[in-house]
Amino acid sequence: MMLVPYRKDYRKIILGILSFIPGLHDYDRVAEEVDWSLGVGNPIYLWQNDENGDFSGAAIVELGPEYVLIRWISFLPSERSGKNVYAFLTALHQKYANRRLMGTMATQPLITNWEKMHRSEERRV
Repeated sequence: MMLVPYRKDYRKIILGILSFIPGLHDYDRVAEEVDWSLGVGNPIYLWQNDENGDFSGAAIVELGPEYVLIRWISFLPSERSGKNVYAFLTALHQKYANRRLMGTMATQPLITNWEKMHRSEERRV
């Protein structure tokens, strides 16, 4: 699996994956969120299976000087395992190694669980 930055030709894929988020089901609402995020310079990433090239997840992040805020994160229903979500978050953490991952009210519980798992893995190494 690998982290892939947004490109215009991925727009429909991003809109489709993000539409699985409660509150973003409506196409126009999802499109507004993507357009706003791109307009203010927030990166958007896809999670791609490097074996078959399929995309299974997407995230919109906001970069601060010391943090990476996970604004939205979504996976296809068949790919919503903790393993995939945590691997995606770990890849984001590695990309922005000097910044702390943070979440919104909606995404913070996921980030908190990832942090616990990540800390326990670091202790084992």
